[in-house]
Amino acid sequence: MRLIDKDEHKVTCAALDDLVNFEGGEYVVNDGRAAIVKVGELNKCLLADEREFDEVVSHFGLTGEFCLFGASANAPQTVGFDAEPCVTYAYFGALPPALGGIAAIKRLGVSTSGIVAETYENKNGHYTAEHVEDIMRRKGMFGAFKDSGFAGFVGRHDDGTMGLLHVFEPFRRRGIGIELEKFSIGYVMTFGRVPLCDVYADNAVSIEMQNRLGLTPAADGLTYWFKR
Repeated sequence: MRLIDKDEHKVTCAALDDLVNFEGGEYVVNDGRAAIVKVGELNKCLLADEREFDEVVSHFGLTGEFCLFGASANAPQTVGFDAEPCVTYAYFGALPPALGGIAAIKRLGVSTSGIVAETYENKNGHYTAEHVEDIMRRKGMFGAFKDSGFAGFVGRHDDGTMGLLHVFEPFRRRGIGIELEKFSIGYVMTFGRVPLCDVYADNAVSIEMQNRLGLTPAADGLTYWFKR
């Protein structure tokens, strides 16, 4: 039996298969011990025993950026990396959540890449305007407009997962963030994909939003992003 076939790995399985089916990834290994998908310099990994991480990745000669699924809270010390824990979510609904008409949502042109890059940041650092422009061209980024103002934006990361969500301060606490994610879920589903996202484990606001929207959290543990 493959590791990802176990019920507790449903969300992780969806994330790995999405990378293979839509982002050109390939399974390096997919057995009872580990499931690893590689695309470019990114390696998404699930191990039956995280203590075997170094042994497994060395065996396959893997380097670069890693996304480790199903990990424990002690993984940074056990495996040896510096990263903060995330929770991976997937939307398995048959239909996307209905939009509330709170704001007009339109595709952003690359002329806004500088604004997005200056505004958006996560705990891994800033996106450059060039990187944002590349994402806009390849995957699309969308803006919310309210009362004739640019209220916020949402996009997708290089691996296809939802993210780059930001609401400008004057428009916060008005439901625009959840409206943007609803739109993003529907947009991703038009490609036949499972909407996925990673949320920092200490981001209570975002975690509450995923729960309200009906996304399923990974049941197999935490997710960490790091480079080796």
